[in-house]
Amino acid sequence: MQSPHVFVIAPFDPEGRRVQDIVGRAIQETGLRVVQHSDTIRPGAELTSTILEAIRGADLIIADVSRQNPNVLYEVGFAHALRKPTILLISTKSGSGLPSDLAGLQYIMYDPANLDRLADLVKAETKALTMRRSA
Repeated sequence: MQSPHVFVIAPFDPEGRRVQDIVGRAIQETGLRVVQHSDTIRPGAELTSTILEAIRGADLIIADVSRQNPNVLYEVGFAHALRKPTILLISTKSGSGLPSDLAGLQYIMYDPANLDRLADLVKAETKALTMRRSA
């Protein structure tokens, strides 16, 4: 049986890239596969199509909604429309909390100064989720 695919959603900036890299490595350490999109694709319709296809093909979505980036929220909405299991990430430094439509969903609160702890939490949550799905 092929291991589940996980797609990580985060803003396209240095902070988002750091979170995406840490989470991606944590996921790989659990034996799951990370779905990646190419950095060579220019922003626009082609990039959007690539991301939406990656979401469609993923078994699990992990999304950093800390800064309520419109692109991230759009992609989370698309994942929810497809009924994809989703784990939200929110920084303790975000200040804004979760939007009301996302409140009550599964999320991991993390401190951007301690991304090793975030990696540990992601490993624990993804392992628990895959164990529940295989039971």
